[in-house]
Amino acid sequence: MRATRKNCFPLTAKVLLTLATAVVVSGCAVKKDFYATGGSRADGTVDMAYDFRQFEKPVINQQQALSIAKSKCAVWGYGDAEAFGGMTQNCQQRDGWGTCVAGQTVIKYQCIGNIDAVAPARSFSPSAASVGQPLSEQAYKQQQVDQLMQQNLPYAEYQQRYQQIMGQ
Repeated sequence: MRATRKNCFPLTAKVLLTLATAVVVSGCAVKKDFYATGGSRADGTVDMAYDFRQFEKPVINQQQALSIAKSKCAVWGYGDAEAFGGMTQNCQQRDGWGTCVAGQTVIKYQCIGNIDAVAPARSFSPSAASVGQPLSEQAYKQQQVDQLMQQNLPYAEYQQRYQQIMGQ
């Protein structure tokens, strides 16, 4: 009896095909760098993002994003920054079957700390002409927002009060 080898090759091809499929489907780990994409000084928010492509497994450094967000907040006069929690994924390119093949992940950061404690002190001494005169609606709202910013409230409460002021 002679051993035949005809069954060995198909098994090897199947193993290689399965292995290749597993590698392609599992994707590749790719280091991603964060960059600032937007934000609002008035709201004290900074949007940090990184780009991704299909089959990539992004390897991100949250500390890098926090460091960049802190530096942006510091330029605006805030003392620190923290992540809101959660992230938003935006698809920027889809293939013919609707699968996202390229996109962007955005993480929003909140600037925290009393902006007036970090910024140069502003002195206000009303002139004789402004004493006793009523404020315009816009000036009144701005005065209310300035006072709100000095209260160092949690973001959710700040946002609620801000909306109330702007809705007046």
